[in-house]
This record gives sequence, structure tokens and C-alpha cells, in this order.
Amino acid sequence: MAPFREIYAKFRGLLQESWQTSEVLSHFEPTATLETMFQYLWFRPEGQQVLIPPQGNSRISRKGATEAETFRNEGNRLYRERKLEQALLAYNYSILAAPFPNQAAEATPTINIPEQESLALAYANRSAVLYEMGQYESALADVQRAFIYGYPPARKHRLHERQVKCLQALGKFQEAKTILEETINALSALSLTDKEAATAKSSLTTLQAKCESNSSPVSSPHQYERVLYTGPERPPPVSCPRPDLPCLSDALRIHYTPIRGRHLVANRDIQPGEVLVVESALGAVVKLDATLRTHCSYCLRRSPIPLPCPTCSLVVFCSESCRNAGVGGGHGAECSVLAVLVALQLDPAASLALRVLASTTLTDLRNSLVSLQREGCSGGSRPMMQVVHDYRALYHLEGHATARPESQLQETAAIACVLTHILIEQCPSFLKGQDGHPVMVSQDDIVLVGGQIMRLILGLECNVHGTKEIVIGDEGEESNIGKTRGQEVGWSVYSALSLVNHSCVPNTLTTSLGSTKFLYSVSIIPQGAEITDSYGERYVSHGRTERRAALQQHYYFCCSCAACQADWPLFHELPMKPSLRCPSCFQALSGFTCHLCELVCTTDVTTKTGVQLYDAPKTQVQMNKCWAEYIKASAQISQGKVSPSLMAIVVNLLILLDKYTVHPNQAYVSAQETLMTCFDLMGSVHLVTKATPK
Repeated sequence: MAPFREIYAKFRGLLQESWQTSEVLSHFEPTATLETMFQYLWFRPEGQQVLIPPQGNSRISRKGATEAETFRNEGNRLYRERKLEQALLAYNYSILAAPFPNQAAEATPTINIPEQESLALAYANRSAVLYEMGQYESALADVQRAFIYGYPPARKHRLHERQVKCLQALGKFQEAKTILEETINALSALSLTDKEAATAKSSLTTLQAKCESNSSPVSSPHQYERVLYTGPERPPPVSCPRPDLPCLSDALRIHYTPIRGRHLVANRDIQPGEVLVVESALGAVVKLDATLRTHCSYCLRRSPIPLPCPTCSLVVFCSESCRNAGVGGGHGAECSVLAVLVALQLDPAASLALRVLASTTLTDLRNSLVSLQREGCSGGSRPMMQVVHDYRALYHLEGHATARPESQLQETAAIACVLTHILIEQCPSFLKGQDGHPVMVSQDDIVLVGGQIMRLILGLECNVHGTKEIVIGDEGEESNIGKTRGQEVGWSVYSALSLVNHSCVPNTLTTSLGSTKFLYSVSIIPQGAEITDSYGERYVSHGRTERRAALQQHYYFCCSCAACQADWPLFHELPMKPSLRCPSCFQALSGFTCHLCELVCTTDVTTKTGVQLYDAPKTQVQMNKCWAEYIKASAQISQGKVSPSLMAIVVNLLILLDKYTVHPNQAYVSAQETLMTCFDLMGSVHLVTKATPK
């Protein structure tokens, strides 16, 4: 059960005992290749002895009918007490713990098989609580799953009764009528007592009468919508997408300079609130803790009505499509070693690196590297000026290997040794050849895999994105939106977003909707300006020395953004009331006059020297009006409400402040924070309630 930190500490202890710490470090100079570093450590006797995966506790992910029944009985008790939220959670755990039937059973309904019954019963019971919560579509889906996974035939009429109630609630009376007729006709074939048969027929006949009268659908209990809400179905669309690359706005182009590297530049003037990038992750992984049971292991969205992994009880999926993709990809390879990964307590970059390689095969990795090396030979040292959604994007991530100290490179190689053992020895799907049979693994293959793990870890450490979920309390409570900006639920990596460089005063920011991220503007970005995001803390909350130290430690550069160059003050030190600025020198006006430039801003005219003046009195009146509207709008937004009209009020204020005031100022930062809140509400959201509805 040893985490990697303990394994590595033991390895270092063995080196110190052998007096070879310095000799080993000499093999990790920045001039050495990653493959050479890995190969040296892999074949060290201390590495072979210690740098191996721990056993892990397999009990944390095992399935069992007994465990499933325990959770189901607890759910039944809570259901009888009308504690529906707690009952739903208990039934979820029952579904996760229940042994999964043969995959072939998914296509065809089966007869009652003992090992399958616990899953069918758990789905059936969950359908009851979902019906009570007004989740009729989800309840119908669970009813169908209960039938597929072997629900007892003698009790199917009860499940059909719930199925009909859901259909009636949805207004699907004809479909409900057909099921009722079939169920009533089938009652005589069931082994029921006369009393049981009469009771069943009476209930079904009553429902049949409702179908005949087309009774109005029952309304859903709105108090449970908060429990099951996870955010909008899809992210906001890109503003004017590029025809050749729809995930990017046509306002963006890829540029390169030796100092800034590859980066994004504005093709035109960009207004605040424009969605510039909407991108699906190249790779994503849920945090290896309790989050595994609350968030989909494929798309990273919260799953209040989860589907189980077929072989482990630890991982959940939010839909059949996500489960098929996850089981057929990264989780399918990792499932059998999940207990080991939990025990290792890996850093985000290492977890994501393993997920990326576990999602492919050794054969495909070999082929990808041959292609990449061929590109390198033909393209020289030119950077890849494309947005691609395959291994090439990951291969070209900047990991700053030559800037890292030898001790850090050695630790990365040690992680790679442990993960290579896992991939080669415990992930059969990784070794599957094109013919379906396992491929033979050579020492060169081991070095290739280890070198790529090191490359991925270094690149991901500088490019990994935390996937966050905004948490909102009960209405009327103070929200934490715009403060912590949510809780981290996993990590992901992207192609286009990896091109965005850092600034402590960024002109864009990102929000997560599961593993999909969208980048939006928070200020006016003039044509030709670079698109920037914040890699850590912004200037409003942390001082320059602290920001630069963190960026140097994690990203290996010294920030020279406007906030760092001028050492801008923290938010609480900024002027509360914004000052109108001179259109020539950008300093604060005195009244409506700039005494330095000898300009009077009272009319919209152009001076002989080409300076465009503006009507400052009129602008001040307009700004005061926008500020009053903003105060009302921000109060609604802070309570979790967002709409195009509310966003327009915030954007209009930002445009005025951007164009006419001296920066930085509190009003501008506050408006940006509110715009961030608007976009956060368009991402993953967890609505938390204090009390359970009665």
C-alpha cells in the first residue's frame, strides 16, 4: 500500500547506503536523452529491487452480491422513511457493488440467474426512487436495465406498473396502454396467489383507465432538480468558429516567436465575453480518491445517477456511451490495477501520462513514434504549427527538460520505472497486437515506453489543466463562485489550449464542463495581441515575488507581463472608483482635462496630432448608469442565475471601463470576476443543499 513518495524515499536510501547518490545523479544531466536516463535507472539493481508497483488493496474495488444487498436494504429503509436523496445514494452503491452479468446479456433480456439478480434488483429499486424524484426518463432507463439483467419474472408486473406510471407522467399514453395490455394478459402465467393476482390486476386496471382518459401528466417535484443538476448539457458555442478548425474562433491564429514559442494571436479586435476555444480533452483522468465514485471516469462530469464499471466497484460512468468509451479505452486497461494506482497516490501529470498510454497499444505507440521521427527529419527544428487531436500534440508539449535539475529528472525516471512495470506486466490490452494476440516485448520496447512516460510527465507538468466543478450552496447563501472557482475533480490535457501562454493579468480564462474546456475573453483584445491565460495566481491576489517564484519553480520562466513589470498592487490596494484616462498618455484626467498633454476631453474630435478625444462628461454619465445596472445584475449572478441579458450588462460595463479608465482598478476587476462567474455557471456545477426535502 506504499505511495510513490515512500517507494522513492526507499530507493534514495539504498543509493545513500551504497554511496552512489552522486554517481547516479551524474547520469541525469540535461544533455542526456530521456531514454538514456530511464534505461540507466531501469537496470540499476536498486531500481529493480524497489521501483516496482505496490500490491494495492483489491478489496476497495471488488464486487459482491452480499455487499450489493447490504446497500440495497439500506436504500429500502431510507426510501420508506422518504429520505430520497440518501436512498438514491445507497442504491447507487448497490449498483456499483453488484456483480455484472455477461456482456452478451446487454443485448438480450435474460432469465433469472442468481449472480445477475442483485444488479437487476438494485436497478429496479433505484427506478422507484427516481420516479418519486420526478426523473421519469432515468427511471424508465433503470426499469429497462432491470429487465435486461435478470429481474425475477414472477415480479415483473410490479416493474411494468412503474414503467407505465413513468410513461403516463411523460404523456406517452399509447405506449403505456400497450404495456398494460401485455402485462394484464401475462398475469395468468405467473405463479401468483389469487389475492396477489387480484391486487395486481386491480392496480393495472386503474392505470389502464388513466390511459383511456389521457389524464394530464403529473408535475415533477422541483425540489429534487438541484440534487441531480450537473450543469448545462453542452458548453457555449465558439463565437464564429474557423471552417478548418471548428474548436477555434476565427478571431485566433497560431503564431511563433523564439521567445514566446507557439502561441495564439488575435486576428481581429475581440470583445469581452467571446468564446474563443471549445475543446475536448486529448486525455483526462478523475482524481484517484472518493471522486472516482461521484464523477464519470471518461468525461469527468458528476454522475448522480451512475452506471457501474462491469468489473470494478470503484469507477462510475454517466451514460452508456461514456462507459463504452471508458471501458474500451483508458479505464479498461487500468481497471485491474486501479487499487495499485490508488495506493501510489500519483501526481496529476503521472496519472494522466499513464492514462494516455493505457488508452493505446505498444504497437500503435511504436508506429506513432516512427511517424513523428520521420516528421522531425523532414521538418528540421520547425515547431508544429497545427492543432491536432492525436499523440502528436502530446509529443510536442514543452517539458523544459534542459531547465530541470538532475534530482527532478531522476525522480521522473523513477516514476516512469514504476509505471512501465504496470503497463508491461499488468495491462494486457497495452500489449495487444493488431491480430489480437499479445506482442513480444523487447528491452528496446521497455526503454521506448519508459522514455515516452518521462516525456509525457514533463510535458504534462507544464500543460495539465485542472478540471473543476463549481459548488453553489442553497439560494440566499453566500456563493464561493469567483473565489476558489470550484473544487478540482480531475485533470486533462488539450491541444489548442496548450498554445496559450501565461500572464498574471490574463485577457482570457477557462471553464470546465467535464473534460471539455472553453476559453473566453475577459477584456478587449486588440488585433495582433497575444491570447493569454493564468497558469496560477493572478496579480489581484498574490504579489509579484510570490507569483514569479511559483512560475519559475513549476514552469521555468520569469513572467514579464504588465502586472509584473509595473508591480501592480493587490486588489484591496487598488482604487475603488475608476478614473477616466487621457487618450494620449493614459494617465488620469483631472476633471476632464489632462494637464500633462494639455488636452480637454469634452467632445468627440481628432486633434491635429491625430489623438482621438472623447466626450468625458457623457462617458462618465454612461458609466454611472452601467455601474448601477451592473450592481443589480451581479447580485443575481452571484446567486447562480445567468442569462444573455445579465451577461450583456456585465460586458457593456467592461467595454466602457476597458476603453476609458486607468488600469488597474477595482471596478474593472470586479466586473471581470462577475463575467467569470457567468461562464463558470455554464460549466460543471454542483448544487449543494443543506437539508433533505421532506
